[in-house]
Amino acid sequence: MTISLGLLVFIILIALAFDYINGFHDAANSIATVVSTRVLTPMQAVAWAAVFNFVAAFGFGAWSDRWTRSGRSEAAIRRGMMFGGQLAAAAAVFALPYAHTAAELTVLLCIAGAATGALSLNTYAIAQMFSGTRAVGTWVGVQNAAGNISGIVGPIVTGFIVADAGFTAACWATAAVAWAGALWWIWGVPPIREIALD
Repeated sequence: MTISLGLLVFIILIALAFDYINGFHDAANSIATVVSTRVLTPMQAVAWAAVFNFVAAFGFGAWSDRWTRSGRSEAAIRRGMMFGGQLAAAAAVFALPYAHTAAELTVLLCIAGAATGALSLNTYAIAQMFSGTRAVGTWVGVQNAAGNISGIVGPIVTGFIVADAGFTAACWATAAVAWAGALWWIWGVPPIREIALD
């Protein structure tokens, strides 16, 4: 199947527009804690978020691409980055209640943000590896729908946990979910390869 250059440009522009608009949602979530607790000003929080999103996306992306080009298993690097990203996020979030200074809180949130960068880029790459070219749109659409549902339910559940048991319990619960996710990437996710779809 061939597509025209105009259609290709249109598809790329739509994807970039989605990423740009989605960035408003991600930035709001990533900086809300430090701004609401007055650790950083909104401008400082946006600057930190921008730097660490850039570093994570390009750093982890370049690393995984270099690994794959060297002839190593793409599935192994993707699984390893998902496991490591989940563990780093779990450790950072678990430690949040014990941060005593603005610097400690900022470092922990930056670690969690960088870990999320590793998770984000690999989530899409793994979806493409599982689905292959014939079903990637459907697969990623379902994946995004599930992610958006968790983005709605997660804050509600967190609010109930904070109201009932406090901030520390909410951090521990979040860390436990991330830790379980890390274990799932090692023992629960099947071999990462294209699934035969008929």
